[in-house]
Amino acid sequence: MRVLIVEDDVVVQGVLKAYLTHYAAEHDMALDVHQLDDAREALGLLSDGQHDSDMVFLDVRLPNMGGDELYSRLLGIRPELLGRIVFITGHRADLLARFPDRTLNILDKPFRYQRLLEAMEAVA
Repeated sequence: MRVLIVEDDVVVQGVLKAYLTHYAAEHDMALDVHQLDDAREALGLLSDGQHDSDMVFLDVRLPNMGGDELYSRLLGIRPELLGRIVFITGHRADLLARFPDRTLNILDKPFRYQRLLEAMEAVA
């Protein structure tokens, strides 16, 4: 499983990676996790197919460019990736207001392992 985490909080990055590592071990699967703290860098990586992730965990509030802006840009250039995105946010209402006509996968902060599994199932 190839996963991209775009999150500027190193604690949240660490928790996500630990949970994903646990999940991969439980399911006897290989795991490749790439972590970024910048949505612009993620846009470059995803837009040219350098990292074709099975799943992308995307924070909404990031410096320089928000995760919601990254999502909007991918809508125009790589729409096939949108269903693989799980937003990680403490601002669900803002995100839903920004994309009222889209079905979004949202993992609310703070989260526990079981909730992460539910978000992953929604993407799979």
